[in-house]
Amino acid sequence: MPSDQRNRRNRLRLRLLRVAGRALATRPRRATGGPTRVLLLRPDHVGDVLLTAPAVALLRASLPGARLDYVVGPWSADAARHGPTVDRVWPLAYPGFTRRRRANLVAPYAVLVREAARLRRERYDLAVVFRPDHWWGALLALAAGVPVRVGGLTAETAPLLTHTYTAPPSEHAADQSLSMARLALQACGAPHADLCDSAMFAVTEPARAAAVDLWTRYGLEGRTVIGIHPGAGTPLKSWPNEHWAKVVDGLLSDGLRVVLVGAPDDGPLLAAIETHFAREPVPAACGQSLDVSAALYQRCALVIALDSGAAHLAAAVGTPTVRLYGPAPPDTFGPWPRRADQHVLMTRRLACVPCGHLEAPPCGARALPACMLALGADD
Repeated sequence: MPSDQRNRRNRLRLRLLRVAGRALATRPRRATGGPTRVLLLRPDHVGDVLLTAPAVALLRASLPGARLDYVVGPWSADAARHGPTVDRVWPLAYPGFTRRRRANLVAPYAVLVREAARLRRERYDLAVVFRPDHWWGALLALAAGVPVRVGGLTAETAPLLTHTYTAPPSEHAADQSLSMARLALQACGAPHADLCDSAMFAVTEPARAAAVDLWTRYGLEGRTVIGIHPGAGTPLKSWPNEHWAKVVDGLLSDGLRVVLVGAPDDGPLLAAIETHFAREPVPAACGQSLDVSAALYQRCALVIALDSGAAHLAAAVGTPTVRLYGPAPPDTFGPWPRRADQHVLMTRRLACVPCGHLEAPPCGARALPACMLALGADD
């Protein structure tokens, strides 16, 4: 879409959101004794939900008697279910996050009207929209009649929220979510508990048993195993297949064992990487649940991955990681909390890194950008 057309559309949308904010606004009210029904919204993918887990844990600890409902995309529902305890995980295929072309301009608003009617029946006291720029989620909370609505401050969200948070430059995404949770508690007059070491992802015993079965089947018991997850959520974070194969060959030459791990749709990617191996094939696990993937990572000595949910998942279960970053800033989306065993690999040879653009970067790339190609297998 040409930039002038995009700008006109954005200006029109902003005017309409301001009208909606005035038309649907209700006076914020403070629930006696704090909120009793809390709506949490996070539209993004697995890594984002994992980085929001500390904020969810804080709300759970601070509001032990409240009902917490967590509305997430179906693509990240398992990450929410295995995270800090909530009363209900409510999957919603958020428009704009399905990674599919939308049917028409009206479709996102039709979904909003339907979901707002469903949420209105729940009579929530408080809503927290954890993605800072998510005006659709803010409008959903407003249309659902939630009186106290907390989220990030942007031109689009400002007319729709009662309380907004502005993140300082380079604040980590996990800290942003924690700040929103604290603001929400303050807005409702509820004291916040001390931040506890709640598990970001709890692995189940059946998943551990499935991992043991794979280790036994491939003779990995007692060996030092490196897990590799080569999939990326967007082509702009991807890395050449031949580079992945060279890494695998190098690890095998050093006497280590390797397991390739993929998401359900990563089968063709793993097969393509295997065609570049100079040595023998390695075990591959693809199509398993997120729970089983976490159990596999838990048994690895190290996981090598891109800037993806897989790296955050491996860290969440205590496994050291090496992560390849390109356009996304690791200060915001890198390991959290920062630990000595969580390593970021990013080129220093390009002044534009990180540009922060994951859809239309200034370099014009749509896949395998220069910042990712600058990372070699020997790095």
